[in-house]
Amino acid sequence: MKAQGLVSINDIVAATGLSRATVDRVINKRPGVHPRTQAHVLRVISRLENGELLPGPEVPPAEGQTAYQLCLIIQASQAFTQQLVDAVRRVNEAQSSGAAGLQALASRSDEETLELVRALGVQADGVALVAKNAEPLKAALAALRTAGKPVVALVSDLDAAARSAYVGIDNRAAGRLAAFLCGRCLERLAQAQVALVVGYAAYRCHEDREIGFRALLRQRFPHLELVEAVKGQDSAEATYQAALELLKKWPALAGIYNLAGGNAGLAQALAERPPGRRPLVVGHELHAVTEPLLRAGVIDFLITQDLEALVRTARQRLLELKLGRGPVRELNHLPFQVVSEFNLVDSKPA
Repeated sequence: MKAQGLVSINDIVAATGLSRATVDRVINKRPGVHPRTQAHVLRVISRLENGELLPGPEVPPAEGQTAYQLCLIIQASQAFTQQLVDAVRRVNEAQSSGAAGLQALASRSDEETLELVRALGVQADGVALVAKNAEPLKAALAALRTAGKPVVALVSDLDAAARSAYVGIDNRAAGRLAAFLCGRCLERLAQAQVALVVGYAAYRCHEDREIGFRALLRQRFPHLELVEAVKGQDSAEATYQAALELLKKWPALAGIYNLAGGNAGLAQALAERPPGRRPLVVGHELHAVTEPLLRAGVIDFLITQDLEALVRTARQRLLELKLGRGPVRELNHLPFQVVSEFNLVDSKPA
């Protein structure tokens, strides 16, 4: 990370996804910049100076190529956001030119996501985002599309009117897979109780995973009783409190499917429960938080996806939409897999 204060205009341009001229006007307090754009630039500068945000590499476009400005806005848990930002960096670095690079920006709230969309939408040639399916955001994205700007939903889908295409796994199928793992692992128990840890229904990926999980349990494993769905709010603190109450209420719980984030909090709650049979735990994504828990046997299975393939596909769809290259696939479902402690590679997670 950069030392505090050592931030260049190139860093700011790379991190904001805005033009050098716009950034220069903000830095030198010249007029002609929308207040929302100005606030976005100043916020990014502050986060760069504090080491909270790393700019992507600036790779010049090849001779004769147009340097399209494509941005990715990520509103997700801290661990998954960092994992996705790292994937963007690797994909950008692997390119021979910067004509189709993505600039990744993290959002901490619904309000900030909306501000980023409004600030960057005018400048960017295309916008990809991981975000909630919320009404104000959908309206802003629909306005971008009306203005001819392509919008790609990543990881978590949005209403069709708000995006041009979706890139990510089939989250209902992922929920069914989690139910299948629970059902097969627990089918020899006469009466097994399982529970869900959910995040926000406004994330379509969370909603779809829950729908898939519930549906397959009813169809294939009626002996499993889904006793409760607690709200972890994608944070370690909220997940810890919710899981602690869940384990007190259902001490014989046989399985937990965490379809959201906050896995560190779930692990803490499991560590504080009274001695006894440990519940089966299924979660999502392999990253700096979940890998140690998988290796330690706290989490049994993780449903994972290839984030570099996700980034490459999103970039390609944005370019195809921008350039009008024939019909563009609306739903781009990518493969996913199950990881356990026995098929982990001996390297740090992406």
